[in-house]
Amino acid sequence: MSVSAKYENYACVVPGGKVKAQSVVECRLNEWSENRILAVDARVIPGSSECGAGEVRYGGKLYFSIVACDENGNIIGAERGVEFSHHALCETAAPAQTAEVVLKVEKTEVRRDGRAVVVSAIVSAEIELFVPSQISYLSGGDGIVCDFAPVRVVQVFVAAGETEVEEEFDTDYVGDVLLHSEKVCVLRAAASAGEIDVSGEINLGILAKKEGESDLVSYERLIPFRAQIPCDEAVSGCGASASVIIRSVNVNAACEEDKNRCRIRAEFVLEIRVRVYRGENVMMPMDAFCLGQRCTLKKSEIHTEEPVCSFNTTERVSGVAALTGHIDFTCSMQAVALAGCQVAAGVADGEVNVEGVLTATVLFKAGQEPSCAQIDLPFAFPVKNEKAKSGDVAEVSALVCGVAARQKKEGELEAEAAVKLCITLYSKETSTAVCGLEAGEAIAENDSAFSVYIPAAGDMLWDVAKKLGKSPEEVQRCNAELTYPLSGEERIVIYRRKQEKF
Repeated sequence: MSVSAKYENYACVVPGGKVKAQSVVECRLNEWSENRILAVDARVIPGSSECGAGEVRYGGKLYFSIVACDENGNIIGAERGVEFSHHALCETAAPAQTAEVVLKVEKTEVRRDGRAVVVSAIVSAEIELFVPSQISYLSGGDGIVCDFAPVRVVQVFVAAGETEVEEEFDTDYVGDVLLHSEKVCVLRAAASAGEIDVSGEINLGILAKKEGESDLVSYERLIPFRAQIPCDEAVSGCGASASVIIRSVNVNAACEEDKNRCRIRAEFVLEIRVRVYRGENVMMPMDAFCLGQRCTLKKSEIHTEEPVCSFNTTERVSGVAALTGHIDFTCSMQAVALAGCQVAAGVADGEVNVEGVLTATVLFKAGQEPSCAQIDLPFAFPVKNEKAKSGDVAEVSALVCGVAARQKKEGELEAEAAVKLCITLYSKETSTAVCGLEAGEAIAENDSAFSVYIPAAGDMLWDVAKKLGKSPEEVQRCNAELTYPLSGEERIVIYRRKQEKF
């Protein structure tokens, strides 16, 4: 029998390679050598990105906010912006692909250079490629028997949009806003027809100076937001995720001295990036063979990752923090600023194990001198969830709120805070499908009237058919009484019609 294979193609866009890169961005403050730096915040805004042959080019802007004490003991603040560009080597990158670049500030440093102060930041880039792809698989053909099964194929679509958020709130009367920092957490991303509904919170932290004094005070405000991001590929019930970039921030303070109050107005422009996961079960051959001929199969692996569920939780963390700097009972605490955390999570059956480190800058007075210290508070806790399964991947968005630090024992700081988490669980699946078949030499035909086959325990209909070189339908027709899986004690009979020669 002649063999002629047929193939089908499934066009899709799938996640490609992932790569990480780092770059150092510097900002020079001239004539600042006499100032003592108390706090530095760095906020990065990604720019455009482009895939080339073997590399990904990206850039952005880095905004530094600096608080310092000058030689006269006065508290001063400054803001500077720096543009940067970088490239990351990636062997799988190609011009036809698109790249999603997530930029984070890992660390800031300060050094003196003559009469200037140089503030630098390490900017890390997490890059994921999206690749137009085509899955080719065997669909049958003359003289070919295939064992079809549903294979999960997940396409990922990306979209983005902007929204504006405004908030006003009152504080005690202050003389000057020295620094503001913003952290954002996505709490929900849900798909409906043609759009993704995204909601979350912005934690706005403000470090201010009291009127006519060198005393510092800090305020915090949780600001909710919600936006609908258009996405043509979105349908109700499909998986979705979102991330938020704060494109711009404008904070104004209007003070009323007679009322001893200050009204703060904050305006944000948010860029919201969404992903839509569209899964489909496609019938593909797990195995195949040729009737009357030996054959060689080529198989390919199909990897999928899609969100299973998303949920929120809030946990309180506390303990003795690691301290960078010296503090004792002569110090008077003033403010806590630049609170943040780094979080990682592992998934076990029925729970997600969260680990992280809370970081913040504590500002205080040592005698009459303004001073500062950095604190780190490690934390770990399990979060119960019945949908969590070992092997899943957890993506965590975190927000630190209400950080407080106090000195109960001389030289030690105890810190506590609330950590708000949004955890999204992703399931991973790998399937194997036949993507190629090459026919070989003919198999000698058995011309006996019937054959008896002794199966192995656990054999299914397909296993028997492949070993006999017969279609499953023919094996079933000749042995309709069999039930699968087999015990190994059955005897399978294959009858052959007698060929009369004239």
